[in-house]
Amino acid sequence: MEKSENKKKISVPVLIINIIVTVLFLFVFACLLTVMIQTFTGKEPTLFGYRSFVVLTDSMTGTYDKGDVIIVKALDGEELAEDPARLEEGDVVTFIAPEGFGAVEGYTVTHRIVVAPYRDDEGKWYIRTKGDAAAATDNVPVPIENVSGVVLGKSELLAGLQTVLKSKAGFLLIIVIPLVLIALWQIAVFAVASAKSKNAAMKKSDESPGGQEDVEEIKREAVENYIREELAKENKALTEDKAAIDYKGATHNKDMAEDKSATDNISETENKSATDDKGKTDDV
Repeated sequence: MEKSENKKKISVPVLIINIIVTVLFLFVFACLLTVMIQTFTGKEPTLFGYRSFVVLTDSMTGTYDKGDVIIVKALDGEELAEDPARLEEGDVVTFIAPEGFGAVEGYTVTHRIVVAPYRDDEGKWYIRTKGDAAAATDNVPVPIENVSGVVLGKSELLAGLQTVLKSKAGFLLIIVIPLVLIALWQIAVFAVASAKSKNAAMKKSDESPGGQEDVEEIKREAVENYIREELAKENKALTEDKAAIDYKGATHNKDMAEDKSATDNISETENKSATDDKGKTDDV
């Protein structure tokens, strides 16, 4: 009982540590993968309702510098059009630059709201934005449905990791090697658990009443079955040989009977011919 309790005390903490390490690693890996996808493909993947972007220009210098990784709470533009109060003056937002934004038109831009959501004469909702490092407000208003999220802040950790991941050595060191190590760790844990389970089963079998006798009984029965099968094979072979000999003997006797019958027929024919010849002689 004491050994069993000790094993439980040891295994539970190890299990908890394994779970925590695995979850943390998967979370960090997912975040890094999100940044990589955004960096290399220009897509905007969402992770648990959040997005990450890399600042590519100096328009927000002082708040978010070029190369920073910002964390954005994803928003749906159509939902914002129905509830524009979710955006306020002073919020830093990411949006798709509308027509008239110059070189960045159609790209994702991160600027600060300087005029809260308002309606134009046609009833459409807009905001006015400005880069913190810019001297003037952006040339054209931004349709509220173009807004994709509100910036929550920047991540120094993700920025550093993103820089490292751009190199092959960094990707290998941070992604590939940890994955391989975790896989090897899980294999080792499984192998140890299997070995312990097997040893416990063998020990239980040895300690159980009649355990060794059962093993010997199984061996004895196996030997007896083998001998029985071999004897059956030999008996079958002898039976087949005897049947073959009997068949040959019967065939030989049949041939001899046929030869004797033929001889008797010939003798009978010769006797009949001799009798006929004698009768003719007597008539003469």
